[in-house]
Formats: sequence, C-alpha cells, structure tokens
Amino acid sequence: MGDPSSPSQLEQAGLKDIDAAAIQLKYNQEREKRLRPDGLAQFIDLHALPKFRHFKADLWIEEDARPLGPTPPQDGSRCEILIIGAGWSGLVFAVRLLQAGFKLEDIRIVDYAGGFGGTWYWNRYPGLFCDIESYIYMPLLEETGYMPTQKYASGEELRGHAERIARKWKLDENAWLRQRVTSLEWDDNAKEWSTRLVPQLEPGKEGNPITVHSRFVVLATGLTFFPHIPQVPGIEKFKGACFHTARWDYHSTGGTSTKPEMLKLRDKRVGVIGTGATAMQVVPSLVQWSKELYVFQRTPSSVDRRDNRPTDPEWARTINSKPGWQKERIENFHRFVTNAPEKPPVDMVSDGWTRMPSYSALTGTTGLNCRTPEEAQKHIEELHALDLPRQEGIRKRVDEIVTDPSTAEKLKPWYPGWCKRPCFHDEYLQSFNEQHVKLVDTNGLGIKEITEDGVLVGDKEYKIDTLILSTGYRSLFLLSPGGRVDIDIKGRNGLSLDKKWTEGVATLHGMMSHGFPNLFWPGLIQAGGSPNFSFSVDLSATHISEILSYASATKRVNGEDRYNPDKYKNHFTIEPTLEAEEEWSQLIASQAGAFAAVAGCTPNYFNAEGELARPASPKEQAKRARLSLWAKGPEDFARIVTEWRASKDFKGLEIASTN
Repeated sequence: MGDPSSPSQLEQAGLKDIDAAAIQLKYNQEREKRLRPDGLAQFIDLHALPKFRHFKADLWIEEDARPLGPTPPQDGSRCEILIIGAGWSGLVFAVRLLQAGFKLEDIRIVDYAGGFGGTWYWNRYPGLFCDIESYIYMPLLEETGYMPTQKYASGEELRGHAERIARKWKLDENAWLRQRVTSLEWDDNAKEWSTRLVPQLEPGKEGNPITVHSRFVVLATGLTFFPHIPQVPGIEKFKGACFHTARWDYHSTGGTSTKPEMLKLRDKRVGVIGTGATAMQVVPSLVQWSKELYVFQRTPSSVDRRDNRPTDPEWARTINSKPGWQKERIENFHRFVTNAPEKPPVDMVSDGWTRMPSYSALTGTTGLNCRTPEEAQKHIEELHALDLPRQEGIRKRVDEIVTDPSTAEKLKPWYPGWCKRPCFHDEYLQSFNEQHVKLVDTNGLGIKEITEDGVLVGDKEYKIDTLILSTGYRSLFLLSPGGRVDIDIKGRNGLSLDKKWTEGVATLHGMMSHGFPNLFWPGLIQAGGSPNFSFSVDLSATHISEILSYASATKRVNGEDRYNPDKYKNHFTIEPTLEAEEEWSQLIASQAGAFAAVAGCTPNYFNAEGELARPASPKEQAKRARLSLWAKGPEDFARIVTEWRASKDFKGLEIASTN
C-alpha cells in the first residue's frame, strides 16, 4: 500500500503537495489536548442526576397510543426462550428461532420500552436517519417483502419496519413490554434462568418486582441504551429546558416526532453540546427553527457527503426478482469496507463507507497477520497511507463549503478517519454559513461550566434558553453484556458475569461463556465487527438458533448423538467448555495487533475515552487483547462459524441432556 506520502495516491486526490510528517505531528498534538486522566469517569449516565431522572420513563407511550398487547407477566410466569430486547437484535433472534422450528408460544420478548425498535424506538430527534444504506441495514427485507423508500431511511421508517417484523411473525402478541430487567440467576437444580422484572406503570411509577423463568435467555440489548452526559459543573443549575438527544423533549421544542415543527424555538437561543453522528442530523434541523444556535465542540467530526436519494422503483423491481439479493449486497459492502485483497468488479453500495478502505482499522481484513510488533507497525503505516488522502479530502471539503476561514479551520478533523465514527451529511457544514449559527470550539478542553443562564467556555459565558446534550452513550468495551444495561447476571454457583469479564473476557465465538448455561448474546467482543451492526446481529441469531435446533432434535446418549423426533421433549443445557473458550480467547488475543492503530486515536467510544490506549503492565495488556474483535473481518468470521456448525461435531460446546 506504500508510503503515506505516495505521489500516486495523493495526486489522485489532488493533494500531491501534502506533508505527511507534518500532518502526523498535528494529529499527535490534537490528541494530547484531549487526553484526560478521568477517562470514562468524565461521563455520567443521564438518569443518574435527579434533574434528568424523569427521562427514564417512556416518553412515547402517550404519543404512540399503543395498546399494551398480551397479558403482562405474573410472578412465576415462564417460557422456553426469553429474549431481552425488542430492537433489531431481539426481533431477528426471534425470527431466526421460528425459522429453525421453534414455536411462537415458546418465545417471549421482554423490553423496557412500550414498543419495538430499540434505539429506533427511543431516538426520535428531528433529522434522524440511518448512516448505513437501508438496503443492507434494515433486516429481513426479502422475508417481509419491503423495500425502503430511500437509500438512507429515516427514523420513522426504521421504527415502522420494526413494527412490521413484529406483526408479520406475531411477535407483538407474545411480547412483555414495559418491563425493566434487573437481574438473571441460574438455578442449577431446575436447569433454568430466573429473571427479575420491574413492571413500568404510568410514567415515573413502577410496580412490584416479579420473577419469571425460562430455560434459555438471549441478551439482545443492543449497543446504545444508556445515554450519558459529561460531568460538567453546574449542569443541574441550568434554568431552561435541557435534555439529551436520545430523549428528545418535544414539549419544550414544539412539534412531534412525526411532524417536528419546533415552533417553540422561534424566539429561543439554543445550545447543542456535542458534534458527533447525532449532532450531524440535529443541527441542520435546529437551524430552521431557532433564533440563535450555538454548537459547542470539543472534537470535530469527519463529515463526508451523504447523497441520500429516493429508491428507484425500476431498480427495486429488478433487485427484488433476485433471491438472496440482500445477502449478496451485504457481502459486497464488506469486501470494500474491510479493504479485502480481492474486490468485486462492481461496488453495489458505492457510498462513503465503501470508499473508505482505512475503516478496516476497526473491522479487520482477510489475509492480515499482525502477530509481531513489526507486523502491527507495518499494518499501521499501510492504514495511514490509505487514510491520508481521504482525510485530506474531508478537510478540503470543509474549506470548499464553509465561507468563514476561521470557522472552517475549527471544523477540520485532525485525526485518522477510523478514530471517530465517520459522518455523512449534506447540510451540516452548510449550517455554519448561516448568520444565526455560531460554532463554539473549546480547543479540545470541553465545556468549563454550565450556569443558570448559559454555558461557560473558558472565561466567556454564552447565554442559552434551551440546552440540548448530544453526548452519546455509555461505552461498552469494558463492560459485560449484562453490565452494559445494568443487568446483574449470576451463573452457576453464583458466578458473576461482570466479575468474569473484568478478570479476563472468555467466550466461544463472542456469544456464550462457560458457567452461564443456555445464555447467549449477539457477538461484538471476540466476534466479527462491522459498521453494519444488523449483519452481526443476524449472523449471531442464525448461529445460536441453529445450535439450539440441533441440540433440540438430538439427544446425546453415552457420548453419541441420537435423533429425537420430538424436540420439545428433549431438555438440555448448552455451554462452552473452559478449554474451548480459552482457546478461542487466546486466538482473538493473538490477532489483537490488527487493531493497534486505534491506540493512537483521540479519546473516543471505541477506545473507552482513551482508557484502552493508556500504558499498561504486560498482564493488563494481555487482558485488553482479549477485548478484540475477529481480526480478519466480518465475512471471514462468518465463514469460521458456518464451517464450525457444518462439521456437526460442535467442538468445544457441551450439550448435556437433562431429561
């Protein structure tokens, strides 16, 4: 891939006079500004502060006017398979289990929300769109017969598709909605899980805790459940309306999620803290309605064009006539975004993601070996060679769009493109050309203080009437699948999943762990990673459902598998052996050098706000290595687990009959 200053690459981008060494120095300087000793501790969950506790309630119950559905669970209720989460993950797991032969009455979805969609249920801010192409992101398109209306679907359309899936497979008839899950505990005598639920009544009120039972549990809780905010002094003193983008308050702004005409902001000075992927979409919407708009920035995002457009009906008819078209398109996408050595002749998706081969710094890529420091360093150099022309193009785009040179300079991202989730928008940068919009750059330091009437940056106070926190979510990379959503999980002999995770992650395929029988979750840590998380979810759901289907139809007697014609009479437990999960974890750790480029990033979601990049002892470094993804990319990971299932020996998985 060559030197970062390779003339061929830079000339193609019209940037042949670039000084790669000077840019790397600039990257390092900007990173140093943002490193903080408190790391993740600089943030706190939104609901942890009394001022924002009311946002913990479901704000959309009244707006949706949705019936509660089936009879709520009672203390002692049970099912065969309990799926925690009603977003993409939970829905896809349920559908794949049904397709594998399990009965609808044996499956229950439970969720804190009052409807389906997960993050697309909770997030209803103005301007909400998906940043992954709809045709590969929205699951089960062929099965539902639905074709998205645009290349990048709106939040309304995404939530509607979740409801469509629930209705088609009648999952809405079996769901236990408005139930907060607090704990899971394995009963080794009964060979089942006890799950503690707290019913959610009218907004702000909860019922008495109850316990339900199931043989299996799937933790389909997603990646973005708990909004977090910076621990800025004075945040609770602010007198005006203040809320997080993940809990948009239309009572304060005016409008609704379906018709976001924010008339109440016409005479308001509005402040937005944060400039990540969400702010990209929120800011242009606020420009239309607010009297004055202040955008407070610690680190600018890398903003490429989006080029959204309606779905062409003729193209839709043609592609729908080809069975397997969505899977083919997803695989094509991965070949480009992972910078696979051999790419297809046609880039089907052809967007900012597929034109960013350096994103393979986060996904991994086939054919990659980084088992020595020298190999890892060579890989980092190759990634920078790929990335530099693109990032220079992104910075050049800022100059082409933003008319004020000083503002343009502050909006330029000085870091490699993989260090923050890349953004795509056609109105965000243009917003800063409006007279009533002001960028307040904090030079990497963040907000100093929030007063009763505004925001303090350095020694200057900006008077604000409405303050919007676009500050993201709790980072998941140091937390167990239960810890990410505050579910306390105790396995066999009271073993804590949080404790096991902290002492050193150990899984099989990133989806199950020894000591926690019949418990599964969609992989990320120790599994394949993709910017299209729907792919990872579907892969996990297919993997687990086929394992369960095989075990249900097979009874192991004296070490031999015998077919059981009535799978529902076959009771069993499934869990990895200690040896198998350790072998898998060591394999993951041995490939961790493939992700070494992340260590040099500015603090972000992926490196736990810099905590994963800090100097550490050899023991701690070994633990961190186990937090990696599959280094050869999502398609190669899919091949590995598919071949493992096809062998039918399910090596490393203990399936024990309990009949």
